Amino acid sequence: MKLAHVSDLHILQPEAVDPGPGPTSIDVAEAIADDLKAISEGLDLVIIAGDLTDRADAASFATVERLFGRIGLPIFVVPGNHDGPSGMIDYMRTSTTLADWDLTSRVVEVGGFRFLGLDTCVEGRIQGALDDSALALVDREVGRDSNLPLVVVMHHPPLFLGQEQFDGLCDVDRGDEFLGLLAAAKSETLVFSGHVHRPYAARIDNLTCHVAGSMIAPYDSQRPFGTDPIRPTALQDIYFVHDIDPGGQHVVTPQRVLGLVSHASEIERPSQSEHDAD
Repeated sequence: MKLAHVSDLHILQPEAVDPGPGPTSIDVAEAIADDLKAISEGLDLVIIAGDLTDRADAASFATVERLFGRIGLPIFVVPGNHDGPSGMIDYMRTSTTLADWDLTSRVVEVGGFRFLGLDTCVEGRIQGALDDSALALVDREVGRDSNLPLVVVMHHPPLFLGQEQFDGLCDVDRGDEFLGLLAAAKSETLVFSGHVHRPYAARIDNLTCHVAGSMIAPYDSQRPFGTDPIRPTALQDIYFVHDIDPGGQHVVTPQRVLGLVSHASEIERPSQSEHDAD
């Protein structure tokens, strides 16, 4: 199984923001989609782990469909806090494409794995939450008599890094219950998430969480590492390709988006109100 993991596209229509230096969110998303299409013969599916849009407007959801629909691969998405999730839910009432991509509260078996999507978003809130139905679904899949490893797709990462400001963005109500359920899993569990605009991976017991970062709205502030001078000052121009098999082998490869290389020193700096809290 070989999949591409991207997140936090934050698609924003040109008329909704004053143009600044560097590529727009649509420019970046188009470059990502073009790159995915170019390597699509070597991929099985694409995961977009939330914040497809910046303002949950119909035009931006349609833009995501237009750009990523031409890749020609199965796509799994879950909503991010910028998607509402009410805006995404409303849009899916009129769009079979995005509704087909939405993995929320579904389990799909593909390539020797079980993919489970969770909606961790609370309307108008940065931090996440899991409700009774989501936890019941996780409990069911963990206890299910299946040889297929479990892969969870959710916007908010469930594991902390130990950085106070950073981890504050990742807080998920009832996340401890979620981790407790996964601790009982018979095999390794993978989580693919987003929300935090820096790529990283974290592991605890038999759970590994991969965060894609954001190529649209990179962190150029001091968060989460305080005054540490080692922090990104340019556009993230990579996403990640995961080559995994049910036997446990897992290779992660950064895939550079060639269409963004010329913009590597240009940051589209969103307003503080738009992206300060992801």
